[in-house]
Amino acid sequence: MNKSAMRHRDRSRDADRLGREDVSRETPDGVYPIGSSMKCRERRRENGTLSRAAFLLLGTLLLVSGCVGLREPGKPLRTAISQLLLSQALERTLDGISLPVPGGAAVLVEAVGITRDYTPDQEYARKVVALHLARQGFRLAQNEAEATYRITIVLQTFGTEQGVSFLGIPPLQSIFLPFPIPEMALYKSVNEKGFARMSVNVIESATGTLISSGPWYGAATYYNQYTVLFAIMFHLTDLELAE
Repeated sequence: MNKSAMRHRDRSRDADRLGREDVSRETPDGVYPIGSSMKCRERRRENGTLSRAAFLLLGTLLLVSGCVGLREPGKPLRTAISQLLLSQALERTLDGISLPVPGGAAVLVEAVGITRDYTPDQEYARKVVALHLARQGFRLAQNEAEATYRITIVLQTFGTEQGVSFLGIPPLQSIFLPFPIPEMALYKSVNEKGFARMSVNVIESATGTLISSGPWYGAATYYNQYTVLFAIMFHLTDLELAE
């Protein structure tokens, strides 16, 4: 065995004995590191452990998120604010209505809408318009035989619209937690609008002649609620609210 082979065998023994220590010796060709290969193997082992831990954490998060769902709190079909939006939009629509018939005439008010069935909203609009005409001096007939004119209200729209903008964490319910996670809003706006739009048509009861087909009357109301930085809440509205 030549001297070069003997030196290589000695370096291998030194590397096994020193483990992680970086052993190097001078050779005719320069400095040859003995323990560097051991360190590379250790680094690869540590990197593999970190990768497995990262995948395990990611899988756990995916499992938890798969068991979490949005929880929407129950709410009535029409809130008090929604009722105010509708009623005040209708009242503002009536401000411009006038009938081209003699004052004190007997009128029968009816309402029609785009829905197939007669709805409570249509009945409410009919009664509000009838009261408005009564304030103007017209007599309200109980049936068509008593009425000189039939007032037909065509409701193009009578309802509310709502839009929500949200930035934050919605309310959550998880099977791993015994309690729900409340909503945490950096910014949230709930914008609700009420719309009323109608036309008033006057028909002579005796002959069925159309006396007047008025223009479209309409009005809109709004109520906007805002939440900023979790706890700062305020609203903007054009409703006339009781103090």
